[in-house]
Amino acid sequence: MMKLRKMTWVAACLLLAACSEPEKPASTEAEAPVVEAEAQETQSQTETDTAEVAEPEASVPLVTEIWQSPTELTLSGVPVNLRSDIWLNSMPVIGDDGTQPADKLHASVKLQSTDMQPLPAGIEITQVLLEQEDKQWLVKDNLEVRAEGELTLEVVMRAGPEWDPGSLVDVAIIFTFNGEEFKLVQHDVALSQVF
Repeated sequence: MMKLRKMTWVAACLLLAACSEPEKPASTEAEAPVVEAEAQETQSQTETDTAEVAEPEASVPLVTEIWQSPTELTLSGVPVNLRSDIWLNSMPVIGDDGTQPADKLHASVKLQSTDMQPLPAGIEITQVLLEQEDKQWLVKDNLEVRAEGELTLEVVMRAGPEWDPGSLVDVAIIFTFNGEEFKLVQHDVALSQVF
């Protein structure tokens, strides 16, 4: 009888001990998919962030897009267009090192009113793009912009690439006005040469 009680008591203790231990395998298996799901979500978020960083800088136009832009716009009732002069500076000048510098491309790109009305205030030119065949010259930093009276804003560009004189150049200008971005183009500007 005593043996039976001891066995019952030992069985009860074992049963009690088994019931009081947490079920580790079940909880570990349940947590693993959550951790994997969080890792996948973090990786997905990182890839999304990387994709956003890898996008081109704001306002850098796709070339195929920009050349379909209009050649004239109306801003606050004022029609505007572009008038550009592009030339190679071939004046005989000796460089600092005693050599004759290469011919450099210069440009004067003017955003102008076409009906003698003053340009509206608040136009900010952000980029100028020149294209000759498959070559491009993009200027977007430290633009030299100056007003010519009330009718014209001029962007002056110096020391550009060497292109063939007599060739035709397409010009695009990107600017903001009243918080909106605009693109304006001028096609087939003849590249002249100054001696």
